[in-house]
Amino acid sequence: MDYRTFQLQRREDWEAFAAGLAAAGRARREALAFEDLERLAALHRRVISDYAYARARFPGTAATRRLRQLAFAGHRLLATRHRPLGPRVVRFLLRGFPETFRACGASIAVAAGAFLLMTATGFVLTALHEEFAYLFLGPSAIEGLRRGTLWTDSLTSVMPPELLSGRILTNNISVAIAAWAGGALWGTFSAWILCVNGLLLGSVLAITLRYGLLGNLLTFIAAHGPLELTLIVVSAGAGLELARGLIVADVRPRRAVLREHARRSVRLVLGVAPWLAVLGFVEGFVSPRDDIDTGAKAALGAVLLAAFLAWALSAAARDAGTEAEGEMP
Repeated sequence: MDYRTFQLQRREDWEAFAAGLAAAGRARREALAFEDLERLAALHRRVISDYAYARARFPGTAATRRLRQLAFAGHRLLATRHRPLGPRVVRFLLRGFPETFRACGASIAVAAGAFLLMTATGFVLTALHEEFAYLFLGPSAIEGLRRGTLWTDSLTSVMPPELLSGRILTNNISVAIAAWAGGALWGTFSAWILCVNGLLLGSVLAITLRYGLLGNLLTFIAAHGPLELTLIVVSAGAGLELARGLIVADVRPRRAVLREHARRSVRLVLGVAPWLAVLGFVEGFVSPRDDIDTGAKAALGAVLLAAFLAWALSAAARDAGTEAEGEMP
């Protein structure tokens, strides 16, 4: 059969299948009648058969490309399971995120190591050269330290807790997204965010220690600091996981490798997002308050960190596969 005859004889089925796909796209698959699904499935089998024939006899032609598109579109409609959002969210929370967290353990460990190294570097540099702290705090903040006051002392007097909480939440989300998206630049921007935040933390610890205000700083960050730093590291780890898909060689096609690592990185960020909202509330309403005991703040910080780690490392995902089906996203 020549190319023209092939098109003339088979085009009617192709157009019928394309029309069926268009109609199905305007309604949920579950809403289609059984007869309509049967007809679509039969047409899909013919399209697959025609595609195999066209790929062998007429490679690179318009008909072959068209059949390939129809075959894959039909597979997405007929073979993909459509489940309600609620069960998918529950599955993600109970199994998807913990499994992904462990699968990305190497990337998260690298991020944690880099962050700790930069924190130590920032501490040592500031301890040796106080001027290094000016890169992060500025003259007014350091002048306040010399007078015995932290820049955090006036937070609630500058803006109400509700506004402060919203701004903190926005900032935390921005940092997390930037740390993750930086993986698209082969991990360079994710690494940069780790370095900057690590140097900042180390420098702040050293300069407050120099002026005898380290205890005040630790009191302020006790409720939110441990989890916040952990989430920054996990977000940067998500960026490094994305970078692995771009850099690491594999016997599989590059697109398949990138898709796998990208999905993992997105799941990590999705799992971090709700905790950032919790941190925004804690940092806006709890951390700045002087009437809350330091021990209570420290206990809250420990509970938040323990809850996150218990979830991320939970046994609920031990029996899950490396890629649980139907998870978000």
